[in-house]
Amino acid sequence: MTFDLLALAIPVLWLVPLLGAFVVQFLIREPTRQRDVAIGVAWVVFFTAFGVFLANGWDSHFVRDDLEAPLFMSLRFHMAVDGLNAMLLPMTAAIALASLLSTPRSDLRGNTAARILAVLGTLLGCFLALDAATLALFWIGSMLPLWQDTRRSKSRPLHLVMTLAIAATAIALVAALVLMAQAGAAAGMAAPFDLLALARAGTPLPPVIGWLFLFAALLRMGIFPLHLWLTAAGWRAPGYSAMPALFTSLGSFGLARVVMPLFPSLCEQVSGPLVMIGAVTALYGALLAVGQYDLRRVIGYFWVSQMGLVLTGLATLNAPGVSGALLQAMSSVVEVCGLMLIALEVEARAGTTDMRLLGGLVRRAPRLTTGFLLLSASAVGFPGTISFVAEDLAIQGLLYEHQLAAALLLVVTAINGVALFKAFKQTFLGPGSQHAKALRSFADLRGWEYRASVALMAALLIGGLVPQPLLAVRAGAVEALHKLEPAIALGDHHPATLIADEHEHAPDDDDDDD
Repeated sequence: MTFDLLALAIPVLWLVPLLGAFVVQFLIREPTRQRDVAIGVAWVVFFTAFGVFLANGWDSHFVRDDLEAPLFMSLRFHMAVDGLNAMLLPMTAAIALASLLSTPRSDLRGNTAARILAVLGTLLGCFLALDAATLALFWIGSMLPLWQDTRRSKSRPLHLVMTLAIAATAIALVAALVLMAQAGAAAGMAAPFDLLALARAGTPLPPVIGWLFLFAALLRMGIFPLHLWLTAAGWRAPGYSAMPALFTSLGSFGLARVVMPLFPSLCEQVSGPLVMIGAVTALYGALLAVGQYDLRRVIGYFWVSQMGLVLTGLATLNAPGVSGALLQAMSSVVEVCGLMLIALEVEARAGTTDMRLLGGLVRRAPRLTTGFLLLSASAVGFPGTISFVAEDLAIQGLLYEHQLAAALLLVVTAINGVALFKAFKQTFLGPGSQHAKALRSFADLRGWEYRASVALMAALLIGGLVPQPLLAVRAGAVEALHKLEPAIALGDHHPATLIADEHEHAPDDDDDDD
């Protein structure tokens, strides 16, 4: 391959934030300098990620750009930017940057800033990795700062649940790597962990590997009944540093990157059950969100509901459904993180997110109120936003074989709208409680808090009005779906036929491996 600036930027994306986390944590003691260095590093990573996105998607091609080198024995360093991850890079960097900019100065000390940067580096490493061992290492690493956050929460049950979640993830991924190494050795493969080489070789892997990756992905997404760690951490963990690790599209990305292209028979086998599990999770999360009294808990269960919708779309195994699910995963990250940032800003000012103790904040904080309302409208698929495009694609995919799930998706969207509007009304409208009336010094969004909120809302609006660059993720999705064709009987109007048709027009990645 040609060693160009794009290839040089790949290690910068994950290595710079990890080095920045080390520097902020151990080499700088003064809080102001820690904050300035952390924000500076986040800006560098964001601009680099955005530049990579523009370069990779120039003229909407979204071809694959690889950086590959041998390490030792059967391990290889293989990372790439393609249609599946190009948009995730600047989006993840933007969320981490917004979290750093919105954290109160009194809270943004070395530990908090370092954990946000560590999560940023490990998540970007996951998205870039085309080697299963590297992906698993970053995957587990992305959860460790959150584990540290749960220790700070002083809640033993929460810390125990988080420990179990990390242990389950680590056991599943390590076991999968051991089985992959054994299968690769039996097949005489030089790079048994290289996902691209495995997909091209077409060598069948033991189905148990697919099951292990599937379990890790569902756990990371917070799919029922594997959601308890996520909702508990969303409520109790220190919010600003925990938010980037909690609300990420890593789980759905893992399904599209590993499970779908490498285990087509398994995907076809579990397609129906996963559609059902996704629909149940979506309905479960929506109903529980309606009944919550704490703003952070409402947002946590809303995330669970959204991930259920994402899983439902992915499990359709057709191009519209998967493309809609991937877009929904990306938009949900922006929407939920925006809502959580507003909830954390309310908590920083009021000392609570208990909606029973709030109310009437619109008179003191009109910007905060408007931001929550606009983000809520976007989150439930208001026309002109990314979610509207994503839900339309997901419904198209479900209508092929899962009409009942498509109808349920509409019902869930309505219930989610009720949950968010109820939270909006109790927190910002109406007469304030006695607690709220005492908050005479409650301040509105200001400075970088205001700019970060506006930027998140603008991204959702621009993505909805000009969705063509985001729809280019279809190229990566269709390439993965093309591997499903041997496992699915073709028909004149079957989804697999549509997948094959779109694959004929997908960009040829082989030309980029020089």
